[in-house]
Amino acid sequence: MIRVKNLTKNYGKLKAVDNISFEVNKNEIIGFVGKNGAGKTTTIRTILNMLFPTKGEIKVNNLDSITESKKIKEILSYVSSDNDYYYNIKVIDLFKFCIKFSKTKLNKAKELSKYFELDINKKISELSSGNRKKVSIIQALLKENKIIIFDEPTNGLDPLMQKKFFDLILEEKKKGITIFLSSHNLNEVEKYCDRVIFIRSGKIVDIIDIKKDNKINNYIISYKTKSNKIEKYEYSDDLNKLLKKLSLLDIKDLEIRKKTIEEEFIYYYRSDKDE
Repeated sequence: MIRVKNLTKNYGKLKAVDNISFEVNKNEIIGFVGKNGAGKTTTIRTILNMLFPTKGEIKVNNLDSITESKKIKEILSYVSSDNDYYYNIKVIDLFKFCIKFSKTKLNKAKELSKYFELDINKKISELSSGNRKKVSIIQALLKENKIIIFDEPTNGLDPLMQKKFFDLILEEKKKGITIFLSSHNLNEVEKYCDRVIFIRSGKIVDIIDIKKDNKINNYIISYKTKSNKIEKYEYSDDLNKLLKKLSLLDIKDLEIRKKTIEEEFIYYYRSDKDE
């Protein structure tokens, strides 16, 4: 659905995105992860033709991101990390305006608003930042999409609404919709995404298949013996062998858990190179 090939985007002497390539397949939820300034938003805006690439090409559903941008916008929705609206317009009036450009009906906007507990009779100026984020999410879902691109969609949402958002996104996936999701929340990326693309200093440093990659299937072993010896290490072999080994120790406390994406990539976040 999305194919980025040798994409480079420069701002003068600054290379924001440096010769990156990746593909997003149909009916996937792809996480796009990196620190502030790593190149996530620049990549997204270039896919959307808000920015022109310095080099490289982008195809969306086999359509060229520059010459066929209008056709791409007919099958794609985008939720920005920042939401800005005319403050004096009511939410219901905004949705009425939006459905004029789609094949949906106002009932869908009302159903989604009820689902997200959004008061559509309020003006934008009366909404919290979280409720404005709900407005933008609902706008994106009003179209008959093939692809939805989210840039930090859960920022400002409380934990209940974050879960409701992802429950809905999983339903959209069942309909065959492809989701490209930029996020700082590694826990939600690990829980809901099929694959994760990690970008650092404008370069892709890893692409992980959540279900198949061995690095994510490793275990973190932590224990403390009665003599107060503390051990913590990574383990990737048969758990039965591990338990047999641990049974020989005089253990006071023990934790065995799956390694997380956050633990796999935390050293990227600690780097100062993206600041």
